[in-house]
Amino acid sequence: VGLGVGLLKQDKRAGLNVGIPMWLKAFLRINGVELNVVGKDNLWRQRPAVFIFNHRNGYDPWMAAAMLERDFSVVAKKGIESNWLMGPIGKLTNMAFIDRDNPRAAVEALKPMEDMLRQGISALIAPEGTRYDTQQVGPFKKGPFRMAMSAQVPVVPIVFRNAEMVAARDAATLCPGTVDVAVLPPIDVCSWQASELKDRIESVCGELEGLVGIPSEITQQKIETIAEKAGEPFTQITV
Repeated sequence: VGLGVGLLKQDKRAGLNVGIPMWLKAFLRINGVELNVVGKDNLWRQRPAVFIFNHRNGYDPWMAAAMLERDFSVVAKKGIESNWLMGPIGKLTNMAFIDRDNPRAAVEALKPMEDMLRQGISALIAPEGTRYDTQQVGPFKKGPFRMAMSAQVPVVPIVFRNAEMVAARDAATLCPGTVDVAVLPPIDVCSWQASELKDRIESVCGELEGLVGIPSEITQQKIETIAEKAGEPFTQITV
């Protein structure tokens, strides 16, 4: 369907916007995975944006992408570029592949993503840079935040509370189950200064960690509080 739309409109992005969410949601449905999303309105409140998420397994990027639906691309580790499936998909969707062992090359690899942000395409990235098989959130890299500051777009945190319920860190397959997800209000980084970046990032990391591994009803209460502080309405919806 997406291919047909793209050919009909002579617009690759239009085709991706139709094909990607259909494929991802079908994939999750076939595997019996449901997403219980708190704060879903925050996915659409300000776009484009840099969407960040805590990385628990190989499938949470797919879950996050299914929620974003359209007009986004993904930042992934360079090793995925050689994967028989994800490599071609990444090239088709203008995915940015970064080498975590080469910081200078990683910065250069993010520049096209900054350009896409300025053109209205959001970015999806795991700021930890690797998967963490714990109920803690690993330290965040500065790249996603610098990218948002440069493009003058907000950062929107996505918190997977219990993604390990459907797949362990290195699992090759998904198990049926419900994953609780919290989407926090957009964070305005336009006025952030380089000198305060470390403290700012640690604060955001702490917000995410405070929502991981706690009961879903408490997650709902915390998101309501965060949303109220930001002056945003609160919604909950099951996807």
